[in-house]
Amino acid sequence: MEDNHILAYLDHNVLDLMTKGDPHKVQELLKKHNLTPVYSEETLKEIQRSIGYESRFLELLDEIEAKYIEPILDQSFKQTGQANIHSVLPKDIYMRFFENQLESSSGDFGMPEMLIKFYGGQPNRSFEETFQQGAVDLQKYLNEAVEGIEGILLDETIDIQSIKKLIEDLPEMMTSQSSKMAEEPDEREECPVSEFEAKTGIGPIVLKNVKQPNVVEKIWQMLSDIGGFSEIEMEIFFGIKPHSFEEDSAREGTIQEKVNAIYHQLNFLGHYRDSKMKKDKRFRASCSDITHAGVASFCHLLLCRDEDLVMKAAAAYEYLGVKTRILHYKANKQIQPTANTSAD
Repeated sequence: MEDNHILAYLDHNVLDLMTKGDPHKVQELLKKHNLTPVYSEETLKEIQRSIGYESRFLELLDEIEAKYIEPILDQSFKQTGQANIHSVLPKDIYMRFFENQLESSSGDFGMPEMLIKFYGGQPNRSFEETFQQGAVDLQKYLNEAVEGIEGILLDETIDIQSIKKLIEDLPEMMTSQSSKMAEEPDEREECPVSEFEAKTGIGPIVLKNVKQPNVVEKIWQMLSDIGGFSEIEMEIFFGIKPHSFEEDSAREGTIQEKVNAIYHQLNFLGHYRDSKMKKDKRFRASCSDITHAGVASFCHLLLCRDEDLVMKAAAAYEYLGVKTRILHYKANKQIQPTANTSAD
């Protein structure tokens, strides 16, 4: 991280408005208070989805001299709780990002589709079919990885044929393990989110009335009055602490990971839940918001126009003691729709 810089993370909806005339005068704010605007890989993903307007966003980032923030991973590709700030031309970092996207797998292996089903999406595919497709995708990815190293492998103690056999058996093995997990939700008439709301009486209408301070604690108090929740530790429920049976259960999560976990759970429960979560486009936009909230925790300020993002991020920051301040721009000015990347 850089010293003597006030880092202002710009959510994509703020960048979007800045390309439309900057009605909130964000550029003026940045200059007046000598703020360093910051963007992340998630910003690049949203720019990639803004088909036809990619150059406009990249030119804006260049114009305001925005810096690229990159969380640091360890050798196991796990978060370290640190981040680097890079002074690099946005178009160069975008080209590197774009090339990496072409060369690598998405790596989600059916997880988004499964979560979309929790919200009532993917009605023509069962949970079991979703798990099966994820296993097939993983098998394909591993086969490609093995093919890539087979010709250059120098360690003769590694049995490539045994590895290939394991990969060949992977879908059948994963299906046998996931079929029982899928059986119960596939037998339900309602999606898990709707069923949870019906049984607990807790959902968006109720939770939108929970106000600061202590949002996380207030919501947990409501849940703990329901049978079964009293047996669960609050921080485990919100993903702040791992279950004892999880891999690396002794590892302390980073602030970014904890922000993401609380945000996700608040969204699931219905506290300022993102709209139309059962639609693929909206679900992926919601995932971007989670990531923005997490990465912004490295910065001094988060500039955002999305109330749902602001309220969940504020609740997570408050509980964790994150010092990131949120500047919430409210919709109060008419603008012409041009590069609107908001999902319908």
